[in-house]
Amino acid sequence: VPVVGRVRAGEPILAQENIEGALPVSRAFVPPGDAFALRVEGDSMVGAGILPGDYVIAICRPTAQRGDIVVAVLGEEATVKRFVPKGDKILLVPENPRYEPIVVDGSSEEFRIAGKVVALMRRL
Repeated sequence: VPVVGRVRAGEPILAQENIEGALPVSRAFVPPGDAFALRVEGDSMVGAGILPGDYVIAICRPTAQRGDIVVAVLGEEATVKRFVPKGDKILLVPENPRYEPIVVDGSSEEFRIAGKVVALMRRL
């Protein structure tokens, strides 16, 4: 699974210039489809068991269901949050009470869902 280091708005997440390396992952853990990994920085998702330094593995998917944990792209930054649609807005909800949800206009060109998180890897 390719490890994505940088994400640019409007650019496919698996564009060659974004790839920083690869993680060997069994297909038993990752469903078929274009998958990518992203190294987690920060502690906003600790309540979901996602810790700083973990790698989340996501399947490329431009849409999400309420409650999915997603890799969302805001401008040129990627973030891992829980997806909660509310009318014409989208809440990207952290799993740490120290952080507030990010409120996004669902029609904004600066926002897109890059993928749905399906697994994580952690070094012990």
